[in-house]
Amino acid sequence: MLALGRTASLGAFSATPFTCRLAVASKKTKTKTNVHKQGRTDVSLLLRNLVNLAQNSMTLAKAAPAAVGIATREVTAHRQQQTSRRFHSSSVGKSRYSASTIMTSYHKELLLKDYDIVGFDLDGTLLRYNLREMSAMIYHVLKQFLVEQKGYDKKLLAQPLNLDFLQKGLFLDGPRGNVLKLSNEAQILKATHGTRLLSDTEVESIYGPDRRWDITTAFYRDPLSTWNGAASTQMRSLLDFFDMPSALVFAQAVDQVDREQKPPPGEEYQVWQDVQAGLMNIYSRENFANDQSLYFKRMRAEPERYVLQTDTSVMNWLGELRKSGKKLFLLTGSNVDFANLTATQALGKDWRKYFDFVVTYAKKPGFFTIQRPFMQVDVEQLAELPQEAEEIKAGGVYSQGNWHQLHAAMASMMQKEPSKAKALYFGDNIIQDVYTPVKHRDFDAVAISEELLLDDGKYPYAAELNSQLWGSYFALDCTPTLWSSFISTYAQLCVPSVEQVAQTSPEKRIICSNPYGFSPRLPKELETVQLESCWRG
Repeated sequence: MLALGRTASLGAFSATPFTCRLAVASKKTKTKTNVHKQGRTDVSLLLRNLVNLAQNSMTLAKAAPAAVGIATREVTAHRQQQTSRRFHSSSVGKSRYSASTIMTSYHKELLLKDYDIVGFDLDGTLLRYNLREMSAMIYHVLKQFLVEQKGYDKKLLAQPLNLDFLQKGLFLDGPRGNVLKLSNEAQILKATHGTRLLSDTEVESIYGPDRRWDITTAFYRDPLSTWNGAASTQMRSLLDFFDMPSALVFAQAVDQVDREQKPPPGEEYQVWQDVQAGLMNIYSRENFANDQSLYFKRMRAEPERYVLQTDTSVMNWLGELRKSGKKLFLLTGSNVDFANLTATQALGKDWRKYFDFVVTYAKKPGFFTIQRPFMQVDVEQLAELPQEAEEIKAGGVYSQGNWHQLHAAMASMMQKEPSKAKALYFGDNIIQDVYTPVKHRDFDAVAISEELLLDDGKYPYAAELNSQLWGSYFALDCTPTLWSSFISTYAQLCVPSVEQVAQTSPEKRIICSNPYGFSPRLPKELETVQLESCWRG
């Protein structure tokens, strides 16, 4: 997303009919509709099994769960030249994992000492937010933008913050005014029109008996193909906690449009474009310094209200990683001024000392796929300079850039060829931090998912993440979600926080008790999933 310098995110497995029952449950605005002929594409041509989709994956020998399949191991004498990856197979199926993950039928294991380079996202990874305060603030700021800048009736401001509507990972169908939750195979598990839950009959009347939308199916096949262009004007994938409140704002604004001027058949809602403009306004990096963003103004006034202090065990662990000879980098979509604000609050004023390189405004996922130059940063003025960095050096702070050049610089410091310098990346955004670096580059990745903390019963932000409306982030009834499948397919491990990993010495293995990579335990919703009988027929 454009938030904090992130590229705008949008809003992905083979066609299989459901075999389980799904849970169901005045001032006028400016013109919000525009005539548009609804085109149809052949959905069947867009569908592909996730394992076949991944270039780094092997085809299953027989019908086994693509994304939540059993991990197996086969020692092989051949490494791929560029990625130094190892393939593992068994009579059950074949799946791609790195050489540093030991596969059995029971667990994955991660050995940190096998990596030369370790990178970290900042927001939601090395630092965590007070989700109660953050979600409420983003929600109210975004509504205020719609009223003040887009002409929505002030009645929108009086709408309540319904925390149960919030969930990370939902999709917005802009033209229809719907919010969607997707299965591991891109089928629509649940949907609302505005805030109203749609029945199974209504979902199938809109999206067909297969319960699919061609744009979200395209996202499932290749998330980056929908990142920009026409798809981005119709669909939004809510990938992180900065995006999460916008689903409720979008839905309540759709409700208001329906009450005042519901679009006739054949016309589209324009609410998503208005919400998108609001997101760009509150998160655009230029608006941190010029006070044009109410979000940034509130963050600067009270950073301690929104940003949690990172446990000292994490900083100590970062020091241990560097002492063990690893090169560490921080890669964040936030601009340098906002990154400094939040990192100082969470990690302390000397936060830069923990990293060999700091890259801000990285424009992920493009950082991993595009040869964008590194820009110099004035660390005193906390501003990107208009000069490109001819060379990137250890201890520096840079803006934008690309993985190829950063990887080469760190490999050179260790007197290694880049292909021999193995990298691991920690991040909470499944597409930007896990899928893209693993599928399109030579990374391994650890996914951060605070939703795993809901099982312990002591998580303070359960109201924000434990939705009764949408069900679990990981599964609904007997069907895994899109995100649990992406996690188990592309992440080495999925943990609730970096703090958990920091309890393990860089010399010791991190052992996962299940073949899907969720640690310290499998989410309870996935424990009861009957994979073959429920979502494989």
